[in-house]
Amino acid sequence: MSLERLAPVREEARELAERFAVGGYRVYLVGGIVRDAMLGLPLDTTFDLDLTTDAQPPAVKSILEEWADTLWTQGERFGTIGARKGDRRVEITTHRTERYLPDSRKPEVVFADAIEADLSRRDFTINAMAVELPDGVLVDPFDGSADLAARRLRTPLDPEETFSDDPLRMLRAARFMAQFELTVESPLVAAMAEMADRLSIVADERIRDELDRLLALPMPGSGLGLLFDTGLAERVLGPIPDSPAAMVRLVHVGDDPIARMAALLADVGTPAEVRAVLSERRATTAVSRTVSAILAAGRQAVDQPPRTPPQLRRWVVDAGPHLNQALAVASVLGEVGTLAADAAALVEAEPDLSGPPVLDGQEIMALLALEPGPEVGAAVEELRRHRLDSGPLTPEEARTHLLRWRAS
Repeated sequence: MSLERLAPVREEARELAERFAVGGYRVYLVGGIVRDAMLGLPLDTTFDLDLTTDAQPPAVKSILEEWADTLWTQGERFGTIGARKGDRRVEITTHRTERYLPDSRKPEVVFADAIEADLSRRDFTINAMAVELPDGVLVDPFDGSADLAARRLRTPLDPEETFSDDPLRMLRAARFMAQFELTVESPLVAAMAEMADRLSIVADERIRDELDRLLALPMPGSGLGLLFDTGLAERVLGPIPDSPAAMVRLVHVGDDPIARMAALLADVGTPAEVRAVLSERRATTAVSRTVSAILAAGRQAVDQPPRTPPQLRRWVVDAGPHLNQALAVASVLGEVGTLAADAAALVEAEPDLSGPPVLDGQEIMALLALEPGPEVGAAVEELRRHRLDSGPLTPEEARTHLLRWRAS
């Protein structure tokens, strides 16, 4: 494993590093960029420079004021000063340790003088490496590079201490396991199972965001399996009556994160119960509605499969923008036969199916001599019903049908 990929990054940060050196301070590149460089992964050109230093925040601010185009100090009390130089965003944090008090959702921060102390409080050894700038010397006191080579996930300190400092790290363990195809050491697994209750001090929004990151991975199965094995899944997804079946659905539902969420929650209950579970875990309203709508359409496709053209049209319209997700979920809930091909053929043959009605409200009011009110809504609904039953309509066919309907 090599750090050659970081040469352009080190060169870009050279001037800033030299400014710190003039003040007698040392500065280090940290974060996922070091890990990814050692894995040989491509580096996104829009990366942020995540640095740590032995300089205290006032000194960091003074150095950045002379160098950066823009400065922000909202995180100063936590030791972080942010800046922008050209198109590059930079965050510099004073070496620190932090921990969560037993019943607190906010960390207690203590500044440290040594980089090793700072790295000891990182989540995992693969993230507890630093590169000194500008020379590029690797600082790896916990053998993170060896763990990367062995595809092994460990914590710098005892896992109980690391997870106590920030319980969200237990969910990150699942994400890193899946993202980098790592094996998880048994003491770490045991600590996750023993400390599952500790996750209660973490803000629901942070839990939601971490779960979203896991579900967005190409292959999240091993990470979710770890959550089920340790009892953490119930705390982030709610009770799953049949977790082995949920995992099978997840593997086969495809790579859409929302469809994956629906597949995992398929045994939870009614759409309303699914929305309640997601709401309790601070999922956005849009996500809750989408997941419950996908599940409703998927279950209908299995329990009451659309067999006639009108039924198929109604099912496709009800699935709406979530058609592909509903098809994917339906396929893991039961037998759906040729539904995917039938739906695709219908959408191609009737592209106006989910579009606006062939006559709008103004045209209907003029045709039927109606004033705005419930009768107009009834006419719109009747035209929609007729369209779904009979197929595409021309404007003249729509007018003829509405006049007959009105007369009757």
